[in-house]
Amino acid sequence: MFKNIVKCLSSVPVALLIGFLFFSFSPVNAQMKGLRKGKLANGLTYYIYNDGSASGEAQYYLYQNVGAILENEEEMGLAHVLEHLAFNTTDHFPDGVMNFLRSNNLNDFEAFTGVDDTRYAVHNVPTKDVKLNEKMLWVLRDWCHGVKMTTKDIEKERGIILEEWRHRSGVDRRLTDAIAPVVYNHAGYATHNVIGSQKILETFKQKQVKQFYDKWYRPNMQFVAIIGDVDINQVEKDVQAVFKTLPMTQAPAVSPQTRLVPNNTTPLYMRFIDAENKSASFGLYQRLEVKGNAPEENRVRQFIFTNFFNTLAPKRFAMLKNADKESYIAAEVSLSPLVRNYYQMAWDVVPYQGNEQKALQQLLAVRDNLRDQGFTAAEFNAEKEKMYNGMKEALESQGLGTPDNALMLFRQNFLYDVPVQDFRAQINRNIESLVELEVEDMNAWLKSLLDDNNLAFVTYSKSEREMNITENDLMAALKAKSSFSDMARAEGTTPMSQLIDFRLPTGQIISEKSLKTLQAKEWTLSNGAKVLYRHVPELSGQFLFAGSAEGGKSIVPAQELANYHAMRSLLMQSGVYKYNRNQLAQWLQGKNINLSLSLEDYSDGVGGNAPVANADDFFSYLYLILSHQNFSKSAFDKYIQRNLYVYENRATTGMAAVQDSIQHLLYPVSAMNPRQDEAFFKSVQYDKLQEQFQTHLGDASRFTYCLIGDIPEAKAKELVLRYIGSLKGEGKSVKSAIRPIDFSSSTPVIKRTFETETEGGMAEIEISFANKQKLSEREQAALEVMRGLLERRYFDVLREKEQLTYTVGVQSNYTAQPVASERLNIHLSTSKENVDKAVSLVYSILDDVKAGRFTADEFKAAMVPLAVDEEQAAAAQSNSDPSVWMALLNIYAETGNELSPNDNTASSPIFKTLTAQDIAAVAMKVITDAKQREIIVKPAAQEGKHTFK
Repeated sequence: MFKNIVKCLSSVPVALLIGFLFFSFSPVNAQMKGLRKGKLANGLTYYIYNDGSASGEAQYYLYQNVGAILENEEEMGLAHVLEHLAFNTTDHFPDGVMNFLRSNNLNDFEAFTGVDDTRYAVHNVPTKDVKLNEKMLWVLRDWCHGVKMTTKDIEKERGIILEEWRHRSGVDRRLTDAIAPVVYNHAGYATHNVIGSQKILETFKQKQVKQFYDKWYRPNMQFVAIIGDVDINQVEKDVQAVFKTLPMTQAPAVSPQTRLVPNNTTPLYMRFIDAENKSASFGLYQRLEVKGNAPEENRVRQFIFTNFFNTLAPKRFAMLKNADKESYIAAEVSLSPLVRNYYQMAWDVVPYQGNEQKALQQLLAVRDNLRDQGFTAAEFNAEKEKMYNGMKEALESQGLGTPDNALMLFRQNFLYDVPVQDFRAQINRNIESLVELEVEDMNAWLKSLLDDNNLAFVTYSKSEREMNITENDLMAALKAKSSFSDMARAEGTTPMSQLIDFRLPTGQIISEKSLKTLQAKEWTLSNGAKVLYRHVPELSGQFLFAGSAEGGKSIVPAQELANYHAMRSLLMQSGVYKYNRNQLAQWLQGKNINLSLSLEDYSDGVGGNAPVANADDFFSYLYLILSHQNFSKSAFDKYIQRNLYVYENRATTGMAAVQDSIQHLLYPVSAMNPRQDEAFFKSVQYDKLQEQFQTHLGDASRFTYCLIGDIPEAKAKELVLRYIGSLKGEGKSVKSAIRPIDFSSSTPVIKRTFETETEGGMAEIEISFANKQKLSEREQAALEVMRGLLERRYFDVLREKEQLTYTVGVQSNYTAQPVASERLNIHLSTSKENVDKAVSLVYSILDDVKAGRFTADEFKAAMVPLAVDEEQAAAAQSNSDPSVWMALLNIYAETGNELSPNDNTASSPIFKTLTAQDIAAVAMKVITDAKQREIIVKPAAQEGKHTFK
């Protein structure tokens, strides 16, 4: 996949519950408002859609119904090669498409080659620039059939793609390639892995790429889409004028056999043994045919049932763990798309050592239980209510669907002739189907899936002796699975009607203060806790709650670190008071209560939200969590067993061993930074867990709690006094003495080179600088721009010009509390012989930035996107957003300063006021006298093994 590496933006935000938009299409002809679809005489399809999204912007897409599956044996990887070449020289862009995009400050672009199709996109094109938008149509046109494929471009991209191949050539790809024959039952998908083979990538000729391009990149295999704030009539005229220049030549028909995966009635079996496997495990995979052109109701049900399954089925493993009946360290199940027209149900299990056979039996028991018994009405109805509320919430949201969502709808229409319908109508149609469904429908669907056809079973291990479940063992377990059905049943739970069945010692408010700017109240309770309350009726029947205290890992003595680590891992694993986790889960069903604990480096906290109608339940649950936390001996013993297993099975050779050495070089072992080894975990004391919990979460006098929502003050006081006032506390506010956490070596400069067998024979380079300079807000913004400028320059020089790497990552981070500190990290992979050159260029470019030797265009390209994001964030921030009050109360709790929402939004923008001198100055400040680290891991040449060149 070619991803825009210049500007690592997140993808276009996904609308709430976007899946609801993809699978429901009414048969009526009322298509999506603002959509124009057409087809040219040469066969090209176009979609022009004014979606009412970001004002003044448009998104440009090309969809190509060609992927790796259409390659023959001599073409493996060429679909992906074409994707790379598309950003180089084309008919109308002799200096290259990427140069054109970046010179016009279009930095958010991407392309993706999959096994079934290829997609190109350029985002956020300003529509006020008419000439630019006209040229964007020519970009799409050249991608359709105007890529030049010059010798220079091919050799440049060959180097980059080989670096990408090496970058991907680790255990994950070996695993994917190895198990593909059983996952796909030896069909074409089993041998087409997108990136292709090293041999072909090293030797392919221009003629071969052009033949593939000329054969498949044809109008009947393509559609273009222009989505955004566009004049549909004008854009359609422009599209017709530009794309009519494409040749009339058509791509050949694709045989249905190409994408067909044959059925198998007997499970396919294999063992994947690799020294770099992370853990001994096994997986049971079932392939399911799901046609994209199925009748509407079938598609809607498939989507709804899949969501039910992916939410409810994994809970069966959680229930067994809660009941202390699990034979596994970890287990999960999911149902998701595999390739076109196929889904996969994947069951993956990491068993406890010595419990391999038992874990397999338990998996089969859970699977059979779901097939024969299905889900309960209570499970189904609770999830149905959540899904219904989610759909209703989506309907009420301002923007329904994003441009990327629309593209997926156009794909459905293009491939299967499924009508493109209005997002709102689609969600309403989904709601109609959902409300009609009952648990019997869900269970009938489940029963139809969970047969023993199209199964594949794979074991994963480092050696032959591990995870040795043979094919005979598998077949015997499948044959005898009915005999161990009890292994799927968690112990029965007694329903709870009232959570707290004892009298609470109600607290008192000993002082009350009005916070005029915040329009809030500050209550100090008799147990020492402080509570900040504000009535926020805009939350409409909901409330938000948070509590925090200084502390976390920073207050843990060295001798208690193992106990603290265990307590933190075991929170909520054994239930509270007299209730186990399964009873609590049953009690919580339908209440929409969210509550979580957090123990961070410098703070201890609790937070959540719920409907006001369930406020008593929320606070009673909170009270028990903080005052009656359970730590069972069984859960503790399994925690020790799991961690000892992971430690004993860690990799002790190769890259993993080198990484361990690097870790201890940069962060030396000390009393406060112990090695988490056998001695560490065996030192944990079970009877110290409760003591650690009380230290961090059991003393209310350490905490300030914030409560906002649609709760009248009288009701809020009642809840606070009854539940928070009843918690144990010292009677006066207590603050913990925190200490900075910095376990890094004090050595000013560390440069070290390691040699070991590496993935794909690649060398890894990590260069970093760590300093403790206090930065102003302006300097913090300049640091972000500096990061982007460095990443862009490294991309231009190391990748595009020198072809030394596939990608360069640059990260910067600034922390103000408890001690000001900043960090700059630069990471890249390259071949062994290019290490010295790459390192030299990294430092040279860094020196250029420190000295201000960069162009105005480079500065602008790094600064403008951040300035635009800053302005958009400011515009999007609303003073009426109810959640802003929680942030403002937290600021008051931490600093004592009262701010209003107007204070929060009145600050002037910073990024657009920065100068090139600011960037050079912050680079000099951050890097001068910083601790410097240069870690290089080179591949060690081994006899009989190929070292890539």
